[in-house]
Amino acid sequence: FFSHGYLGVDVFFVLSGYLITTSILEDLDKGDFSFMQFYLRRAKRLLPALYSTLLVTTVLAYVLLTPGELKNYTNQLLGSLVFVANIILPTQIGYFAAEAEGTPLLHIWSLSLEEQYYFTLPLLFFLSYRRWHLFALIVLFTGSLALCLAWTSSQESPPFLWRFADIGRDDWAFYLFPTRAWELLAGSICAWVMLHQKDLTVPPIIKWICLVTIFVTVSWGFDSVHPRGNALMVVIATAFLVIGSDKWLPKSTLTYSIEKIGDWSYSIYLVHWPLFVFAYVVFLEQIPFFVKGILIFISIAIGYVQYRYIENPFRYHWQRPAKNIWQVISLTSFALLLISVVVLSLSLGNPSNTVDKINEIRKTNYGLSEKCEGSFDNGYVKSECMLGNVSHIAVWGDSFAMHLVPGLAIRNQNLVQLTKSVCGPIVGLAPIAGNHNLNWAKECLSSNQQALELIVNSKDITHVILSSAFRQYFDVDGGKFLIGTKLVDIDADLAYQYLVKTINALRNAGKEPILVSPPPRAGFNVGACLERQDRNLFYARDDCRIKKNEYLSYDFSVNKMLSRVQEETNIRIVWLRDWLCDDQWCKTQIGDKYIYRDSGHLSIEGSIALLRKWVVGDDISQSVD
Repeated sequence: FFSHGYLGVDVFFVLSGYLITTSILEDLDKGDFSFMQFYLRRAKRLLPALYSTLLVTTVLAYVLLTPGELKNYTNQLLGSLVFVANIILPTQIGYFAAEAEGTPLLHIWSLSLEEQYYFTLPLLFFLSYRRWHLFALIVLFTGSLALCLAWTSSQESPPFLWRFADIGRDDWAFYLFPTRAWELLAGSICAWVMLHQKDLTVPPIIKWICLVTIFVTVSWGFDSVHPRGNALMVVIATAFLVIGSDKWLPKSTLTYSIEKIGDWSYSIYLVHWPLFVFAYVVFLEQIPFFVKGILIFISIAIGYVQYRYIENPFRYHWQRPAKNIWQVISLTSFALLLISVVVLSLSLGNPSNTVDKINEIRKTNYGLSEKCEGSFDNGYVKSECMLGNVSHIAVWGDSFAMHLVPGLAIRNQNLVQLTKSVCGPIVGLAPIAGNHNLNWAKECLSSNQQALELIVNSKDITHVILSSAFRQYFDVDGGKFLIGTKLVDIDADLAYQYLVKTINALRNAGKEPILVSPPPRAGFNVGACLERQDRNLFYARDDCRIKKNEYLSYDFSVNKMLSRVQEETNIRIVWLRDWLCDDQWCKTQIGDKYIYRDSGHLSIEGSIALLRKWVVGDDISQSVD
């Protein structure tokens, strides 16, 4: 229901900016502000709980994660220790990418950004005249918000981050301090106003409207890009909630309970995400609903224990002689944490041949080249996406078309790869769902239009292999389709109609389209299961094979629509299930070869094992030995 729950971070940024600015300005007014005391209070408040969480998380990571996952974790850990996680994480993963659920320290980006604000805000007040404080806050708020809105409206990487050209500005805008500071600054502006207008009141009806606005936005939202429209709405509503001296919210058992959870919330925030990530890893991306419920209660319980026995003693009793033991524990924990980083780094420095082998098997299958993640460049097909001097076969679609190419290339030396991730071979319609926004959808429309024109205008291309995951078209709750310049609700029947139009357009141009289905899927990460099985790591599944009834249930909507397309157009469909499944099970290995690299994509060797015998144009019934 709370599909935009991440907006809680935006609410928190406003509150954090409000509270920390109030503290600084009050000390300045009394004339006893000290940088040393300010930073010491911040350290006592934040570091003990953070380091104890990181210590336990690192031990669990070492036990539960694969070497590849541990390597990424080590970088996250180092970034978390020195509060630059929000700079390291964008180079690893987009916050809204599906893989982000397997990133144990993903949540520390917000703490890193908050700490960066704590370092800079006192300097701002120190370096500016007191009468200019509000003006400075407003100018910085405006500049940060303008930068954020500009970046979230562009997919290109910022010019000064040219080394990371594959990371869009909207991803950078999510993580980086300059593009998120406006949310904290909104709270700072409210704090300044309240300190200078202590009798300011806001009518309770406005506050209730703002509270409802936050809940509605968190539940439904209206903007597919974050932080942009939804964030702005929530920040404005939160700002109106924190200003005003009136007691608008009545005390009750409910508000008292929420207030107590609020006291524990820092520790809950720290521990909850690693718990869910480790469950995600162990359950191979399919965490049962009841397990999620249990993890929520465990998070609250551990959060309370850490609040009671780590946060509070360090925060309030640091200088009492009787409590010196806590200082010893703090230093010991920090030392152990650093030692664990060294051990992890050494253990990852010399991977065995087995590690190399498995990492090679599970690496992303881009087809001919990684550059074919988007095959067109300024209207032309990249040279890396062409095999042979003349192309007789076009492989068109998303990553589920990419993964066919290594196998097809064994017997078909003249092909062109026309692919873009998540962008199925459906002309005139593009999905906006998950972490894909309007700009991406426009690129998808353009890429597919260019692909169709290239195929239609080519005298050499005779066969077109069409493939996609198709779930983004046929099995999505919520989201939009972009058709031309118009946004419409996602509708499987609409996607079906546009796929049929695309097939007919190819036939009218004298081409033979062949549709290849996705491999059998059941929602769990098959590649991770095979790897964990191979490395003797724990996983919550009896078998890494796919039960056929699981597959038929999971991909029911996709299979239904593809069968309907076959009936309508009489297109030839290569059903990979016919090659992999018997009455009960679907293969995930052929001998010692992994067919899958993740939950649905073929590994490179899996693609070759399945498709190496297929000469496109010839009849084929089964390629698997």
